[in-house]
Formats: sequence, C-alpha cells, structure tokens
Amino acid sequence: MGVPITFLDKFNPDQFEIIGITLGNTVEYQMTKIYEKAIQHNQNGSIQGGSKVNTRAAILVKDKPSGTVYYTADNAAGYLLSVYPRILIKRRCGNEN
Repeated sequence: MGVPITFLDKFNPDQFEIIGITLGNTVEYQMTKIYEKAIQHNQNGSIQGGSKVNTRAAILVKDKPSGTVYYTADNAAGYLLSVYPRILIKRRCGNEN
C-alpha cells in the first residue's frame, strides 16, 4: 500500500517492510497503467511532453483542474494529477494487527 512520507515517524519494522517509493523506477513492481501520449498542462497555459506522469503516482479526476499542473493522455478519460510521492509498504507475514 502507499502511505505518506510522514508515515516514517510511526514506522514499525516488525509490522511493515518498505518496498519503494512512487517516484521514478525505485522498485521492481508492475505498473498498473501506462498513459499514452501524455501531455503536461502548466499553470501558465503552456504544454509540454508529459511522460513523467508514468513515473509517479497519479489520480484520475473528472473535472478539469485549475491553478495546478495537470496531465492528459490518449487513454485517460479525464484529467491526471500527479500526487506527492508515497512510500510503498507491505505488511510482514504473521502480523494480524
């Protein structure tokens, strides 16, 4: 699961294992979605290539965002927002808490 970086203050290595971060290629996990022909829409109205949306966690929203950078892609039915990096953790086996 993905948790905010502030989780590290409460991290218990007996309960969880850190497996990576949602920024760049930090772990060997299969991506669930690759956005095709992504475009980055900047706050000033300019656009540029948006391939970096595929190296970060992204949230798909229905309404066009305002006042922030967002992305569009050929295979996304809406607008994409890149979220702050999340720490990827998994529960250690044998912990039922």
